[in-house]
Amino acid sequence: MRRFLGVLLASSMGSSACAAHAQETTKVLHSNVAEQAHLSLTVYSNGRSMVRDRRNVSFEKGRFFLEIHDVSPKMRAETAQFKSSRDDTTFSVLEQNLEADLITPQQLLEKHVGKKVTVIRTHPTTGAETAESAEVVSARQHEGVVLKMANRIESGIPGRIVFSEVPANLRSEPTFRLLVDSSASGGQSVDLNYQTDGVSWKSDYVAELDDEEKATNLTGLVTLTNDSGTSFRNAHIQLMAGEVQQVSEPRMYTKYAMPAAASADAVPSSESASRESFFEYHLYTLPNPTSVLSKQTKQVTLLRAPQVKSRKELVFTSANYDFLSPLDDGDGASLRVGENEASDPDLGAPVPGIVSLVFDNDKDSKIGMPLPAGIVRVYKKDKSGTAQFIGEDTIRHTPEGERVRVGLGQSFDVTARRKRMSFEDTTTKLDADKRVRVGESTVRVRFKNAKSAAQKIVYREAFPGEWKLLSSTHEHKRLSKTNEEWQLVIPSKGEVTVNFRVQVKGRS
Repeated sequence: MRRFLGVLLASSMGSSACAAHAQETTKVLHSNVAEQAHLSLTVYSNGRSMVRDRRNVSFEKGRFFLEIHDVSPKMRAETAQFKSSRDDTTFSVLEQNLEADLITPQQLLEKHVGKKVTVIRTHPTTGAETAESAEVVSARQHEGVVLKMANRIESGIPGRIVFSEVPANLRSEPTFRLLVDSSASGGQSVDLNYQTDGVSWKSDYVAELDDEEKATNLTGLVTLTNDSGTSFRNAHIQLMAGEVQQVSEPRMYTKYAMPAAASADAVPSSESASRESFFEYHLYTLPNPTSVLSKQTKQVTLLRAPQVKSRKELVFTSANYDFLSPLDDGDGASLRVGENEASDPDLGAPVPGIVSLVFDNDKDSKIGMPLPAGIVRVYKKDKSGTAQFIGEDTIRHTPEGERVRVGLGQSFDVTARRKRMSFEDTTTKLDADKRVRVGESTVRVRFKNAKSAAQKIVYREAFPGEWKLLSSTHEHKRLSKTNEEWQLVIPSKGEVTVNFRVQVKGRS
């Protein structure tokens, strides 16, 4: 206990001495953006960034305050590191603070509560100005201002307010203030590294489908948004793709990936971003330094991949029907009023057909690089050569070697209708004792093609429980324990009818 009290007392005395020395230290050095030698950002997709700001600063021997200007007001001060860029460090940091209490009309009023200000009024007719002294009684944000003027109290601001001075703790720009102890004078190359909120990125893609619908020109764009409150000029920018875990509350500890220099891996365009695999993520480096100004949204090219091998895919997928009941939701109950042929229940229920653009992310398809998650917008030229928008979809982070499927919308000219033609309850006494029901159904699916060219389509039927396909008029394959697939060609201006019989077992 004596040792503990001794250490505590020594620590307290040391802290007091440091605070006292800080108060005695009045020498202040400044570092502005003009002294910036290098600036780089690693931007994450969740609105956070890693800033590395290198500056050439002139130090003086002894203790002094160093104020670094042009930093982000949304800096996470607990992540800041200030150190020498070289190994021969001749200084130490005793204290560091983020001063982000900026001058605003509201802040000026709040700092002058209990103090005198001057209210200037302008006569609405003559334009003459009169000045009157007032004391700021209250200036709470969203609650208004209360002033004591002569022998009366006024709420609101009755005129233009003039302040005699700017409070010492208000600043015109965010400032990182350090108490530094230097053993030598002279120029120093220093690094300020920190995380900041307010800078984010996302990827967007533009896909231009060719006339034959067999190839796509793919362009990837990065959209950078800067809401941090400061500008980053001539910055070397890297983009981290992947789910990096970061602790949000409490803000005491933050995990982040410190990126290394990106390699110059080949991508489809020399003006595109270079890319490297980094830890469990992918790191993209923009080819040239760029400025991202405050409140600016900027787009830069991530990749250009011409003539990507692609194809159109039309998939019809049935709903999850109940195969153990004599009532089938597909027997016309879901037909919409006013729909063509909806009045004839023999046609069955319509099955939606989704059109997708499909391509493989590999070198054979002329991509072969990890694609960050984003929105793919697809266009195709009409007969006059005008590009028309034909649909968009979101893709997830897609590694090299995986397939990309972009949903575009529902088919208009190729349609499908499904109807269960018969149902038979084939539950045996033994099955009934186990509370298991068995049913056999015959299903008809009719496809029509109003186009002037034959169309390839895929039909997928979902089955519940334990099932077995007993017969089918067309070839099929099992996709999973719940889905069967048919691949068909519907002739021009023609139709194809698929009939199948299935046995389904399930609990009643």
